[in-house]
Amino acid sequence: MKKILIFGGTSEGRKIAETLSKNKFKIFVSVATDYGKMILNENENLKILNGRLDFSQMKSLCEKNNFDLIIDATHPFAKEVSENIKKCAEEKKLPLVRFNRIVESIESEKIIYAENADDCKNLLLQTKGKILLTTGSKDLKTFCQDENLKKRLVVRILPAIESLKICYENNLEGKQIIAMQGPFSENMNKTQIEDFDISILVTKESGKTGGTDSKIKAALDKKIKCIVIKNSSVKEIKNKNSNCKNYFEFDNLEKLFSFLENNNKTKIITQEKITVNLIGVGMGNKKNITLEALQKINNADLIFGSERIISNIETKAKKFNYYLSKDIVPILKNYAKENFNVKNVCILFSGDSGFFSGAEKLKTDLIKLEFVNVQILSGISSMSYLASKIGINYQDAKIISLHGIEEKKWKPEFENVIFENKKIFLLTSGVKDIYEVAKLVLNYNNETNAGIKIAIGFQLSYENEKVEILKPEDCLLLKDEGLYSAFILKV
Repeated sequence: MKKILIFGGTSEGRKIAETLSKNKFKIFVSVATDYGKMILNENENLKILNGRLDFSQMKSLCEKNNFDLIIDATHPFAKEVSENIKKCAEEKKLPLVRFNRIVESIESEKIIYAENADDCKNLLLQTKGKILLTTGSKDLKTFCQDENLKKRLVVRILPAIESLKICYENNLEGKQIIAMQGPFSENMNKTQIEDFDISILVTKESGKTGGTDSKIKAALDKKIKCIVIKNSSVKEIKNKNSNCKNYFEFDNLEKLFSFLENNNKTKIITQEKITVNLIGVGMGNKKNITLEALQKINNADLIFGSERIISNIETKAKKFNYYLSKDIVPILKNYAKENFNVKNVCILFSGDSGFFSGAEKLKTDLIKLEFVNVQILSGISSMSYLASKIGINYQDAKIISLHGIEEKKWKPEFENVIFENKKIFLLTSGVKDIYEVAKLVLNYNNETNAGIKIAIGFQLSYENEKVEILKPEDCLLLKDEGLYSAFILKV
């Protein structure tokens, strides 16, 4: 069972086709639109067939090709197409696998369920306010028949020529059209509800993968009405009397791939590894980021880091204000399971990834994940930056981190090394640490007449950066709170 015909057009269909082709199955994918073809990439094992097929065309396609199996991964609402696929499989005596999305109904007084598009239209005629129609372009004509209703619509469609053409054929204005590829996050849905002053959201019961859950949650959060068009097609096709003896249904991709493994006696590698880049981005100014790091960031699907760091990053990637394993690992696991397009992830750290950075701890946790490849990219450390600013080398400097360390732990170490080292570099938690260091140095100077000075780096790389070489007593006059680094310098 090596040559497979897949009827796609959904994210699951794309995942099935790409996974099987990478596992050396000969795959033919039938998609209805140019857009469906555009989001797939042909290769030696994957051929794309573009255009809607009726029953006779499906039958002819199967007669010309010696397929071993048909997989129906069409949209849950493509009832007629699924029925034709099943009929074709029956006549050609081919095994058929139907992939069904899991669809769970959500109950709330704000949610109204409609039987079909006509029923939904009648419900909308009884309402007031602007409508966010997220049901695609197929049934758009139904909602545009009434002029008053049409004026209230904001329609969200795929960015495909076919979809835009239907919008213009129904005389919708440009300001009424949102052409974007989903599924959309709950926050994106809420933003569009706010931006377009929406009073009613309309969606199809297409399951979590189709974004139904996030749309409903957004509507409930914004306290607006939500009309959901029920999905009855799967129930009608499922368990229907059929002469197709080899008919199988799955609602889970892992089960589907397991079925194919058992029937072909071969291991199917289902998960493409996600590349996670642990990147040192310097002190904060984008000018300090290396070209290699910028390239990784520009190609990222997800970006993690502290708010201070990621707020300066311009990117189309989704940002997360996290930098600890306990927060990042669950998100990566969820994307690996649910999202088929996340391939590159960047986790950003200040300074250098190998210089008192959280990258090491995170790397230890990430390499335990089978679906992750970890790469580390170095950055410019505060030590090298400050050394260049004051014109010294730092290869002979003793390094001590005070950051997040209790005074009773770092003070004894500092008091010991100050006798033996001409240069000491300090990472601090803020101006309070500078005060304590200055007091120790001042005492040392008074006792030994050493004349030690302190090179202070404040908010390095930022617009309010200050670099000064001060006497310890002058350091006690510092007032600004922020990021401090320092060199202790023996004259």
